Amino acid sequence: MKQGTFELIVFALIFFSLQFWWIRMTIKNGRNVEVDKWGIKTTSKKLNELDKAKQDLEKLFRS
Repeated sequence: MKQGTFELIVFALIFFSLQFWWIRMTIKNGRNVEVDKWGIKTTSKKLNELDKAKQDLEKLFRS
């Protein structure tokens, strides 16, 4: 074996494992997003409920 072969193999394994992890996380995160009938991402209902609660609290603090 030539000098540096082992290091190159280790580097390649780390690189491909990170690529695999990144693609897997991208697919996983894409599945959790709600999409409307035109394929546009919609906001989740939890965020809307949080916005409503935030607005209610702001109204209470203002008065």
